Amino acid sequence: MQIRLLPVALACAVFLIVGCGGDDSGAGNSTAGTDLTVKMKEYEFQPREVTVGRGAVIHVTNVGQIAHNLKIERGPDPTRETAELAGTDSFLPEDSENLKIDLPPGRYAMVCTVPGHRELGMTGTLRVK
Repeated sequence: MQIRLLPVALACAVFLIVGCGGDDSGAGNSTAGTDLTVKMKEYEFQPREVTVGRGAVIHVTNVGQIAHNLKIERGPDPTRETAELAGTDSFLPEDSENLKIDLPPGRYAMVCTVPGHRELGMTGTLRVK
């Protein structure tokens, strides 16, 4: 009986592994309600537009050459500074932090507040569903 179940178990394992694959291109939105990774480099976030559910965790990774941070502001226009609602500290390349999103549904600005980075286009949009 165990020998006959082995092919079924292997097929299920392959299905799960393939089903967990993702798009590393950094483009597009995330799936609402799930945890995801946002990469920071000079002078952009990848992805630039993020949609999550309340309580999701964003894994923020610095893949650039200098310090960056990810701040969530009231927004919705990321080019205009508004009240900070959440965010990471500034941290160096090859480091990362987790940011739990505990905000009501809405659209927020995602920015790097290291001096000059917002002005150089290090902005994005966070949507909480």
